[in-house]
Amino acid sequence: MRFVLRGIWLILAIFFFILGLVGLALPVIPQVPFFLLAIYFTSKFSPKFHNWILNNRLYKKYLLPLKNVIRNEREVVKDKSKQVWYKVLMAKLGFIR
Repeated sequence: MRFVLRGIWLILAIFFFILGLVGLALPVIPQVPFFLLAIYFTSKFSPKFHNWILNNRLYKKYLLPLKNVIRNEREVVKDKSKQVWYKVLMAKLGFIR
């Protein structure tokens, strides 16, 4: 099963890389999302490539702080949604009386 899944990751990486190359030739098709998807699927396929990406200087400088900001924003959204549900529950309990 794992071998099949790795094969699927590799096929998807090659497919999106080719679409990225087509996007370079044709100005109508955006190439950046396809190259990003190719990098994502390649990192799923190869643990060695994934480790190289994580230890890359550019990743540590630009994307790691962004990843931390996104993680903090998710926690804020969770806290706010809990507060909203609590207020809705209290409002419903207030109408029962």
